[in-house]
Amino acid sequence: MTMKKNHLMFASLVAGSMLMAMTACDNDGDTIYTSGGDDVTLSGTTDDIVLDYNHLDALALTLYWTDNGELTLSDPRVAAPSNAITNTVEMAATSTFDAVVETTVSKGVNYVQYTVSQLNNLLGRIGFEGGVKAPLYIRIKSVLGNNLDPTYSNVMTLNVTPYVIDMTVGYYLDSNKGETSKTLYSANSDGIYEGFIGAGAWENWYLQEGNGVLWGNENVDWYAFKLGSDDTAGNMWYPGISGCYYTIVNTQEALWSSLLINSLTLSGDLQGDMTYDRKSNKWQFTFDATPGTYTVTINGSAALYDVNTGTTDANAIAQTVGFGGTADALTFGETGSAVSVNVGSSGESCLTLDLSNPRQWTLSADAGGAEAPVEVAHYLYVTGIDDGITGSWGYSNYLIVCNEDALLYGGAINVNSLWGYVYMNEAFWGDGYGYESGDAMSGTINTDTSSNIPAPEAGEYVFQVSLNDLTYKLFAIESVGYAGLNDDWTIREMTRIEPCVYEAEVEKTADTPWGVKIIINEDWDIYLGGGSGELLLYNDGFDGDNDLPNGSYTLTVDLNKGTYTYTAR
Repeated sequence: MTMKKNHLMFASLVAGSMLMAMTACDNDGDTIYTSGGDDVTLSGTTDDIVLDYNHLDALALTLYWTDNGELTLSDPRVAAPSNAITNTVEMAATSTFDAVVETTVSKGVNYVQYTVSQLNNLLGRIGFEGGVKAPLYIRIKSVLGNNLDPTYSNVMTLNVTPYVIDMTVGYYLDSNKGETSKTLYSANSDGIYEGFIGAGAWENWYLQEGNGVLWGNENVDWYAFKLGSDDTAGNMWYPGISGCYYTIVNTQEALWSSLLINSLTLSGDLQGDMTYDRKSNKWQFTFDATPGTYTVTINGSAALYDVNTGTTDANAIAQTVGFGGTADALTFGETGSAVSVNVGSSGESCLTLDLSNPRQWTLSADAGGAEAPVEVAHYLYVTGIDDGITGSWGYSNYLIVCNEDALLYGGAINVNSLWGYVYMNEAFWGDGYGYESGDAMSGTINTDTSSNIPAPEAGEYVFQVSLNDLTYKLFAIESVGYAGLNDDWTIREMTRIEPCVYEAEVEKTADTPWGVKIIINEDWDIYLGGGSGELLLYNDGFDGDNDLPNGSYTLTVDLNKGTYTYTAR
């Protein structure tokens, strides 16, 4: 039996569906053909569209077309498959569709909608200029089989004005994809972002471009410093040393690197080692000044971590670094050059190298000594959360800071609250945070401790509180498991032995390079890690697990006190 092309011929797409019917054909001369689906007519608004950055989630455009999913065959004895045709929306800046962006639509669906941000991102990919009205050409491409030529609908044209996308800024997001004050800079708006980041050991993060594209770690081999931008990409991570990292994210090559600045030394009119404040992202040097101009050269040592070295300290590549240029517009490279600063008064002064703005690094001298680093409280106390158990408002329950830069606190509490609760900065009644809006599971807080936050029903909950955003979120604990031991990422359930305390009998038999994570409710978005016996919300797996000798242990985690232990059996 043979198949001949007649307008559109079946390919392997329909061969399986036809197999049984085809075996009934009398001889190889029988021919089965299809004329394909119906012609597609594309419709939608043709009014001018002006995209507004202030309404990113608003509906901007709806397209719909006539159904072409049902096929008609020349032999009625053969059942044609439903929705055999794949439809793709093509958009272009020219009527000849020289360059297109495509949206493939699920089979059987004959419409698509775009929000303001989605449409704006697509327009940017085909060269539309922000703030400029230009015609947009749209058509539907229909394909029956990979070896067949596509057919096209009518072309719809409308004028669209995109909003301006600032591709010079790369936004540094935390491990939960939340906003921070950190940014990187792309001087040429070419997807290569650079700048200095004050990062904690093993700090997790993502980068978001101005067009909304989110970059993290690629999800294939999970090699450090490889980038991915699909929905399955995980967080990127810095090496296990806190400090000042010159960070380059190259989205063109899907790679990033971090250069740890180990030390900076002054020579010239001032001599000595500078000290680094990670919170402010500044290097400082205190000296006894007289009014005048000081000329200094800043050089230092560094260690490069990239896709070739991974995060292994022994593999890091030693480098020299230095600053040059002018005090108001510093440059960065392998060696430093002389830079002059003015000092206006006598007495103790501080020379400050400010790296917090990736667009402009500066050197200045001001009266007074170096700024004292801001101390972040280790605990946030939760009072009133268990008065149904203890009969009083005490300070035995607290959350532990798990991200100092984001002022994020977390932990678990066995809740039984009669009147609601508040968060306190100290273990006594004083400054703290009370209720502003929301419900028992999430909401916002303010500094009015006279208004209690509503408590959930009695039970065990994970708490997440951000003092930067003044928000709170709770998760009811349904199960607790561990994963990562022996590099096995199967979630294995732990046994509850008392409120918020869980344990498991474990066997250490192989390397555990990424440490053990504690997973709540089998949800990989709710996890605890940490190190040195301290259990911290949204931290990487326990450090030191790889060095744990092979053997039998009882792993115990106290989600309330924030501790974990391995006890040999």
